[in-house]
Amino acid sequence: MISPSSDKLTVVHVRLVFLRIGKAHSITLTIKSHPMISHLGEIDTLNERYQAHASIESRWTVSHDKFLSTITTTEQERLINGKSILLDKYEQTHWHPQLYIENALGDLKEQIKYSAKINGKDAKIYVCEHRIIKGLFWEKLELQHFPSDVQDLSISVTSTYFHNRVVLIADPHRQSGVNREAFVDQQEWSLYEHTDTQERYIKEFLFRTDYEGDDDDEGGIHSMNTEDRKRSVLTVTCHVARQSQYFFWNGFCLILLITLVSFCAFGLPLQYVVNRLQVSCTLLLTSISFRWTINRSLPTISYLTSLDRYGILCIFNLILHSMWHSIISVIIYEQTSDFRVPKGSWMVYLDRGAFAVFFSAFIILHIIMITWLFRVPLKHRQDMKDKDYRHRAGIVGKLNGNANPSFSPIGYDMTVYDQKSTII
Repeated sequence: MISPSSDKLTVVHVRLVFLRIGKAHSITLTIKSHPMISHLGEIDTLNERYQAHASIESRWTVSHDKFLSTITTTEQERLINGKSILLDKYEQTHWHPQLYIENALGDLKEQIKYSAKINGKDAKIYVCEHRIIKGLFWEKLELQHFPSDVQDLSISVTSTYFHNRVVLIADPHRQSGVNREAFVDQQEWSLYEHTDTQERYIKEFLFRTDYEGDDDDEGGIHSMNTEDRKRSVLTVTCHVARQSQYFFWNGFCLILLITLVSFCAFGLPLQYVVNRLQVSCTLLLTSISFRWTINRSLPTISYLTSLDRYGILCIFNLILHSMWHSIISVIIYEQTSDFRVPKGSWMVYLDRGAFAVFFSAFIILHIIMITWLFRVPLKHRQDMKDKDYRHRAGIVGKLNGNANPSFSPIGYDMTVYDQKSTII
């Protein structure tokens, strides 16, 4: 197998996610990756996964002398003329970064091809890996703002080599993107145009094989501190907003109506306060059953969504109503002989005061909820639309002859370190 030269830096450009990869013999190989999500399928909220069809292009430089000696004269002429050549079975005889998808579920359907071309700007030979993938991908869904949530759907590309041999970076000259027209779940989600890229590192895997140890010795890094060894990961993320109208009408609206009916119980005369209690308890059980029905469409999570918070607050409202009806019932029993309350009695005014307090608190609760809805979830959606606008403006600027060829997508160049060990 022909490996990269050990005396100079090798740059690899990948097209799926912008990658930067290092190479063997303790020489860092820079691989630039450009991922493109061409087809986005069903998003499974309950199981936290989604289907996607993506294209990844990774490219890196190779030594002229070693590479030209492995191709035919005709292919050499095509390279010199600035044309690309197709490399059959390249991975069997040459070094390559050994990329794989970190967050894939099950076996992916993959098609991998290799090509080479001379870059007209720096006169270097670039080998390009064209990878088309299709399958299921895992994604942790953040549901605090459900049903007005915006979800990040990402594909993470990494290498079997450690960061001292392969580093993945986003290609600064070629944008990642997503095909909105091929989005299947348009009835339930709205797909944004822009994509974000993130470069991060994960600590060495908890378990090592003998093969990895031998491979490290070959690279001359056996003396390297194991705790300092990490793997480079490049993540490309697209964003989708849930079509929340269904949940507002069938979730928030129905809970609101159930709670409003509980205030109607105050219209019953105080001598029928027992019937008030029956109405409140019936509505309470109805509200709890309705919450169970809604939760079936969500994964089991350890925090409350906005719909959960609203539903629980309304349940507490019903509980307070039931408690008040019980209290006023005891007061009437103690203060009257036949459970009849005259119109001008102080107990009537006390009951009306309780109604005013409960209804005022109910109105204040909704003012707070609506204010939070506009200032947090809906504002986040507006921020996503603003990024889409800047994304389109950047593309138009490039098409109109923008002199800056290194335009990068929104959110580019974010590097984080994951301190957790990862097991594959």
